[in-house]
Amino acid sequence: MGPRRRRARIIPPTLVAFGLGVGLIVLSRLFALAQSPPRPGSFRTLLWDFPQTAIGPMRAVVMLPLTFERGEQLPLLVALHGWGETQRGVERGAYGWSRDYELGASERELRMPALRREAFLGHIDEGRFQQLRRDLAARPYRGLVVVAPFTPDVLGTDAGVLQHGFDRWLVTTLLPRARRELPVLRDRASTGIDGVSLGGLHSLEIGLAHPEVFGAVGALQPAVRGRIDRVLARYVASPRRPAQRVRLVTSHGDVYRRDVATLDEALRGRGIAHDVRVLAGPHDYVFNRGPGGVEMLLFHDRALRGMPAE
Repeated sequence: MGPRRRRARIIPPTLVAFGLGVGLIVLSRLFALAQSPPRPGSFRTLLWDFPQTAIGPMRAVVMLPLTFERGEQLPLLVALHGWGETQRGVERGAYGWSRDYELGASERELRMPALRREAFLGHIDEGRFQQLRRDLAARPYRGLVVVAPFTPDVLGTDAGVLQHGFDRWLVTTLLPRARRELPVLRDRASTGIDGVSLGGLHSLEIGLAHPEVFGAVGALQPAVRGRIDRVLARYVASPRRPAQRVRLVTSHGDVYRRDVATLDEALRGRGIAHDVRVLAGPHDYVFNRGPGGVEMLLFHDRALRGMPAE
C-alpha cells in the first residue's frame, strides 16, 4: 500500500488578506521612518576607527553633549546597537545609536525646560509620562558621554569566540581610550553599559561579567531567547563582588517580552538584584528613537551619579 497523500491545506482568503495587510502596515511605517528628516540633536560626534583587532576592524562613534561646564567630567555610557545595524557592516553599523536611533534627539528632549510627549514618538503611558516629568522638574538631566561601538553578531554558531573577543576589546582597548581622551569620570561607579535587542544581550553578558568595570548595566528589549543560561553564567557571585545597578526593559509590543520575564524570574531566583520596566511601544526603530533612548539616558544619568531611579 503506497503512502497516503496529504490533502493540501487551504488558507482562508481572509487570513491571507490580513497577513498582507499587516505586512504592508509594517513596511509603510518603516519606510516613513526612513524617509522622515532626522530630528535635531544635542550631541557632537567623534569617530574612532580600530583597523586591527582580534575580531577584525572595529569602529566607535563618540557622542559628547554640546553643553557642559568647562573642566567638568561626566559619567560614561557604552551603548550597543541592535542586529539590523550589525548587518550593515562595521563602517555603517556603528552609527546605530547616533543616526538610526537619533540618540541626540532624545538627549535634546531631556534638556528641554519641560519634558514633552513628542520625545516618545507616540509611545508613552500617561502615568509614566507624568512620573518622568515630575522627576525631571525636581532633578534636571545633567548628561553623559556616550561611546557607541559596532556590535558584532553573537547569535550564530561562532558566538562564543566573537563574544569573548568583543568583550576583551571593549574592556581592554575601547574603555581605556575613552578614559584617557574624553571628559569622563574614570571610576567604575560612573561607567555604565546598555544596549537594545542584540546589544542588550551583549550588555548583559559583558556588564555582568565585569562588575569591576561597570557600575550600572541596562538592557532594552534584550535578545535573550534561548540564551538565558548564557547570561546567568556571566554572573559570578562573590562576597567581594561590588554592587551594580541592573535594569531590564521590555515593552508591551516587544517580541522578547516573555523571554525578559523569564530572565527576570531567573535573576530573582539567583538573588541578583535588578529592576524591570515595561514600557509602551513595539520592538522596532520607533521604540529606540522614542522611549528606549529617553529611558536609557535617564536611567544612567541617575545610576552613574549614585542617585535613585525615577
